[in-house]
Parts: sequence; C-alpha cells; structure tokens
Amino acid sequence: MEEYKKVSRVICLRYALQLLLVVLLIVLSEFNVIPLDGLLLGLDAGAMYVIEVLVLFVVGIGILASFKGYEWIVSHKVCKVERSRRRRLFVRVANARIMLLVFLMLLGVLFYYGAWKNWGMYYGLASLVASLFCLPSAADVKEALSDDSLA
Repeated sequence: MEEYKKVSRVICLRYALQLLLVVLLIVLSEFNVIPLDGLLLGLDAGAMYVIEVLVLFVVGIGILASFKGYEWIVSHKVCKVERSRRRRLFVRVANARIMLLVFLMLLGVLFYYGAWKNWGMYYGLASLVASLFCLPSAADVKEALSDDSLA
C-alpha cells in the first residue's frame, strides 16, 4: 500500500508546483513585472470575439479531455501494459492530465490580462476546479495499478 501513497504524493507535489507557476504569473502580472495588461485591446471587436470563442472552445474541450480522455487511456492503455511499466506510464499520464489543466488555467489568466475580460478568470477558475477533481488518491492509484484492473 505504501507504493500507492508514494505515487499519489509525487503526483500531488508536481500539481502543487505547477499550480504555483500560475499563481506566480498572476502575482508578477499584478506587480507589472510581466506587462500583460491589455495586450489584446488593440484588436477590433470581430477578432476579439473570435479569440474569446476560441479560448472558450479550447478550455471546454481540454476539461472534457482531461476527464474522459484520461479515463479511456487508463482503462485501455495503462492497464494493458505489463506490471513493471504500469507505474511509470500511470504517473506520466496523470502528469500530462494535470499539465493540460494547468495550461488551461494559464490560458485563462493570459486572456484575462490580455483582454481585460472577466471571462478569462472564469475559464481559469473552471480549469482550477476541474484540476482539483483530477488529483488521484492512493486508492485510485491502487485501483489503476493493481492486476485486477486487467479484468
């Protein structure tokens, strides 16, 4: 059981470090160390609308892929490999899932500061909430890595 807790802790630690990156970007932008304020404000209304819809589409599809795509990959790919490679592949897939959600958070933050539209922060918050449901517990790791998951 200790192996499963260790894998879960490693994934949670990597998640915390990546989340710290998002918070650092917000802090640096608030103190104007990284000048992101209004980068997209010079665009006309049509281009801004296209960018806003594109960001919404990317965030929506990304969140859906992080849930359903992850579930499919774990059940169809990770559980099918031999036991010696399963742990490494599971950690890689779980980290890719979290990186996708952190990218979506960054996209929302960049859109907020670039366009000064609250939708950007809503996209970032939706990605944050989704990422909280993506942290695997030791029981989830045990289920994915056990030999019973092959059945």
